[in-house]
Amino acid sequence: MLPTNPFSFLEYQRIIERLRKTTTIIDYAEVSPELDEYCVIRHDVEFTVERAFELAQFESEELNLTSSYLFQLRNNCYNLCSDINIKTLYKIKAMGHNIGLHLHFGLLNNTQEIQVYIMQEAELFQRLTGLKINRFSYHRPPAEILKQYFKVDNLINCYDKDFFHFYDQPHQDLPVKYYTDSRHYWQHGHPIDNTAKKVQLLTHPFSWTREGYNNSDNFTAIMREKQKLMAQSMNKETSTFPQSLLK
Repeated sequence: MLPTNPFSFLEYQRIIERLRKTTTIIDYAEVSPELDEYCVIRHDVEFTVERAFELAQFESEELNLTSSYLFQLRNNCYNLCSDINIKTLYKIKAMGHNIGLHLHFGLLNNTQEIQVYIMQEAELFQRLTGLKINRFSYHRPPAEILKQYFKVDNLINCYDKDFFHFYDQPHQDLPVKYYTDSRHYWQHGHPIDNTAKKVQLLTHPFSWTREGYNNSDNFTAIMREKQKLMAQSMNKETSTFPQSLLK
C-alpha cells in the first residue's frame, strides 16, 4: 500500500524498508558477478544542491544509509563551483555518501568521442571541487549511448550492465530491475512493491521533501526556494541590496 504523501521522506523511508527486506543494499563498487542479490542507489542532482543535502542528511541520520550523489558541472540552475556548494559536497561526503559526476552532453560534439569527454569532465570535476570521484551517470542519455555500456578507466558507469539493461519496449524480466522517479513519477513500477533481487534505484532529490508535493506544487516550491537563495546571495555581495527583498 502506497503512502498518502507521495515524494515525501516518509515514502522514501518505506521504499528503503522494502528494499532492505527484499534485497541487499550495497555500493556500486561492491558489486561483482558472483553476487546473487544487490541494490545500488544513486541520486542525480538536477536543480537544487540544497535538496540533495537534505535527502543525504535524512539517509544518514534517520535511515542509517549511504548512497551516491551525482552532480552536474554544466547546470544552469546551480553553480557546483560556488564556495557554498563545494562545502555542501564535502558535508555530504563526510556523511559517508559517494560523490560522482552527472554527465551533461551539452558540449559533446561527437558520440565517438564520448569516452574522452567523460574522462575530461571527471578530471575537471576533481580539479574544481578537490574531490576525487570514481563514478558517473548520464543526464538524459540518448538510446545510442545507453546501448553501448561505455567503459572508462577508473570510473564506474552507473549504466553498466551490472546496474542497468537497455530495452526498447517495457520488459518485466530484466537481469537488473531499474526504478526511476524521472518526471516525478515511477516509470517502471514502484520500488515500494519490489520483489527483484538485483535492483538499481535512481531518484532525483529535487522531487523529494519532508512534506511531499505533486509535480506542479513541487516546482512552485523550488522556485520559491531558488528566489530566496538568489536574494541571500545578492545581499551577501553588495551593500545596496534592498533588505525588503529578503523577506
